[in-house]
Amino acid sequence: MAREYRSFSREDKIKAVKLVLIDKKSQMEVERLVIGKKKCTGTLNRWIREYIQEGEDNCFKKKKGLKKVELTEDNVRYEILKKFNAFLKKEIHTNSNSSKCTKKSIR
Repeated sequence: MAREYRSFSREDKIKAVKLVLIDKKSQMEVERLVIGKKKCTGTLNRWIREYIQEGEDNCFKKKKGLKKVELTEDNVRYEILKKFNAFLKKEIHTNSNSSKCTKKSIR
């Protein structure tokens, strides 16, 4: 059974969000009206969250590529600690294997 994917324009999304936030219609009612689904899928909830976080001017704009992370001092420290932790795990693993081999050869 193939899924049906629909795409909505930016204007349709903003209109649906405003129906919920300004006109005080229920999310289920708006989702049935705009999206055409009988069950609530959470799509409208995601749209509302983005609208509130980004504001009307910036919401629902296509973002291409990965988000650029600012290289703050905390991010640099985190990356260094992550690499050091991976190094320690590898060292512990190799040292535990080599100690097992030496114990067997002694017997």
